[in-house]
Amino acid sequence: MKLAVNIKTNNENNSKRVPCSEGVHSGVCVDVEDMGWIKSSYGWKGYIKVYFEAMVEDEDGNIKPMLVKTKRQNAVISGGARKSNLYNLLDGWIGDGFTGDKEFDFSTLIGKSATLVVEETSFINDSNEEIQYSFVDVVKKNKKEVEPSGEWTVLTERDGYEAPEYTAFGEGPQEAQDERQAKRDQAKADREAKSVKEEPVKEEANGDDVPF
Repeated sequence: MKLAVNIKTNNENNSKRVPCSEGVHSGVCVDVEDMGWIKSSYGWKGYIKVYFEAMVEDEDGNIKPMLVKTKRQNAVISGGARKSNLYNLLDGWIGDGFTGDKEFDFSTLIGKSATLVVEETSFINDSNEEIQYSFVDVVKKNKKEVEPSGEWTVLTERDGYEAPEYTAFGEGPQEAQDERQAKRDQAKADREAKSVKEEPVKEEANGDDVPF
């Protein structure tokens, strides 16, 4: 896998933005962010985010691009990940050909048109303020080409970016590797225990029941 960048800059692209309106919009991918490995209540996972420009009609009937991105996605797309959010996002957008490519380059998504289903929600920040934001919930194919506006600066081309210590597409920190191995060992032990439990028990014949 490729792409390894976290953004830490005061670039103008990071200025406060008005949330994209909820609904279905034509759009185009403008960036993919490698967030690295993050430990949550579900354990260690490598995450990415996909950024889009949605073409939204304003009150005057003019179409303008509005930045909107996905929630963070676990960066696993092959093997047992066919039920993952990222797999479903890509499958509905570009098809499932990516699953056979162990070196799938996510930067190839940049510039691809899409149909975006945008949802709105909110959260309470540390100052107890309610913050409204929007996110891409579903991505589908788009029949027409959508050109990016050029207003968004790709993360990898910004001054001041830092690559994550462990790319989301790699093995992650040793603690994450140990966690995965422990889960594999536990799953193997559970399967073996289940197999023994399900094996039929052979009963010894009682002498009184043996026919002559």
